[in-house]
Amino acid sequence: MTTQQISPVPQPTTFPRPLIVARDTIRALTSVEVGGEVHQLGEHRDFRRHDELADFLPEQGRLSLAWVRLRDGERLDIHEHPTKSVIIVCKGSVRLIGDREGMLAEGDTVCVPPGSLHGFETAPGEEFHGLSVQFEGAGLYEDEVGPRVRFTEAATAAYTDLERLNAARLRRYEEHRLFEPFDDGRIGADPELRRRFLSALYVWSVYFQRMLYARQALCVDPVLREVYAGHLREEFGHDVLLRERHGVATDVYDPILEAAGNWFLMQMHGADEAAKIVIVHMVVEASCDVFGNRTRVAFPHSGTPEESYFDLHAAIDEDHSRIGRDHLRSLSPARFPELMTVCQRAWDQLELAHDRIAAHILR
Repeated sequence: MTTQQISPVPQPTTFPRPLIVARDTIRALTSVEVGGEVHQLGEHRDFRRHDELADFLPEQGRLSLAWVRLRDGERLDIHEHPTKSVIIVCKGSVRLIGDREGMLAEGDTVCVPPGSLHGFETAPGEEFHGLSVQFEGAGLYEDEVGPRVRFTEAATAAYTDLERLNAARLRRYEEHRLFEPFDDGRIGADPELRRRFLSALYVWSVYFQRMLYARQALCVDPVLREVYAGHLREEFGHDVLLRERHGVATDVYDPILEAAGNWFLMQMHGADEAAKIVIVHMVVEASCDVFGNRTRVAFPHSGTPEESYFDLHAAIDEDHSRIGRDHLRSLSPARFPELMTVCQRAWDQLELAHDRIAAHILR
């Protein structure tokens, strides 16, 4: 009797994310005793006094060092290389993008494993000076003709495909039947149609607010949480503005409209941040920009845009639709097939919600 040998199941290849080490987390040495005398060091932070840094640094190797600088909105595109690399922020600040994102301040250190996607970008007026260190083989750009890096053109192409899909769905949305009674003047001339429209729209507006609250409460990325907080501040209370400024007085219950609204809310509980950006900004906010411009004709207002729900959305939603694009551009190409599906489904749900609003107007 022979025993069949079972081959081990191959495990998927994964790359660890870059390690960010704040300077203050490296234990400081302020003095040292030599020959019986204590000598002051000011502040000395040896990298090997940090456990994770000590594990990352090799005991032997050919050291390569290079000063690096970005300034005034410059960007080092997302790339990878076959050797470990350490980047030390010596002056200024810079944003890490790629497999991990975060703002880096003076004194911070980033440890980049082989194969990890990463890049750096500065904001307009911002400047970053750093030291790039490699421990094995030639420096990344030591050979100017054959640098040891690979830029992620595939990620750029995948992101472009997502933008094209979203633009196509946005063009389709511009032809939605909801806008017909606005374009032909029926809603502007008929108070009853306006009342029906406002009552149904209010249901969607409440779900939009709840979606933003849920996203803010559940976000664990400190950089994105701050971006989301700014968006929430600008959108806060628009459901109340709609109800009070435009006289919503009738409750509407529609199970399909409720189901579509709940789909967006539930995505904030289960989706990752990239999918949330696609849903909230590429789809919902892009549609709101079109919506505000197409519907405000029926609600003329003599005050400031902040006093009209429709004027306000026509004014701010184009900017809101661009939030999070840098995060999406930093992703691996492998993420985009899933995000394309998310984009399609979000547009499907949004069109369903607006179908129901149109049905209440035209019943």
